Amino acid sequence: SMHRNFTRVKVHDPHLTTKGLFATVRIRPMRKFSRNCIGLLIVAATTMGCDTLKARMVASDAATLYHEGHVEEAIAKYEQAAQLDPGIDTIQLNLGFANLALYQNNPKAKEGEDAANKAVVAFENFLKLKPGNERGRQYLVQTVVDTSRYDAAVQYYQPQIEKHDPEVFNTLGIIASKTGKFAEAKDWYTKRIEADPKNPDAKVSLGVLIWDYLHNHAEVTGDQRKQLADEGITQCKAAIDLAPNAPNAYTYTNLLYRERAAADLTDDEKRPDLEQANDYFKKAMQLIKAAQGKK
Repeated sequence: SMHRNFTRVKVHDPHLTTKGLFATVRIRPMRKFSRNCIGLLIVAATTMGCDTLKARMVASDAATLYHEGHVEEAIAKYEQAAQLDPGIDTIQLNLGFANLALYQNNPKAKEGEDAANKAVVAFENFLKLKPGNERGRQYLVQTVVDTSRYDAAVQYYQPQIEKHDPEVFNTLGIIASKTGKFAEAKDWYTKRIEADPKNPDAKVSLGVLIWDYLHNHAEVTGDQRKQLADEGITQCKAAIDLAPNAPNAYTYTNLLYRERAAADLTDDEKRPDLEQANDYFKKAMQLIKAAQGKK
């Protein structure tokens, strides 16, 4: 078959190379082709189309250049391959990886800034071709986070925002949180809960966000701290009502009560919150042990 002369190459992400996502490329150059090999290439060109075959061959050259450390030349080749056939998802994926590598080499230079923009576009194009691909979504999110492009993410997801897609609200909440935008993250997670009210994970996510914020912002004190903690506790308790055997909600209710106690000045004031925290901690441990016993 054709795959005797073509093979998968290890490109930029070792986790993807075994999943069949990358374009097939020549194992080695052959100056003289046998009749059988020429026939196979003709069949390949007929089956895939000349532009598709050329695109895969150019992508092969790009992969070689990348591994030799010629990142800019590799990007040029991937761009050429994408122009030949914009419908090959793995070329868009590798173009994103290559541009991300160039950005990481020069994060503060204009060259790095341009590469970051191109990486985001490439991952967006990949997701247009593979809309249900979770790993592709993670790459886009991480690229946006690494390059602090929160506003670009909001713009990209605008169509899904208008459709009140809870998963997009979750994605934007993650991006906002990782880029230091607590208020925006809280708003997205709240929108997710409103769009998917029966999902306990949505409620726990908001609780986790609030706990993380309080845990890392000791300057938030008094009533403001208690109000935020209470909001997180309310969401975690609602999650427990929906999924009483899931330990995470109990764990974060415990932690939120401890952050709430930090707003009190005396041990007597702290005691009720800490007692509540201990009760939820014990319940979480019971559920974790019970789950482990079933394995």
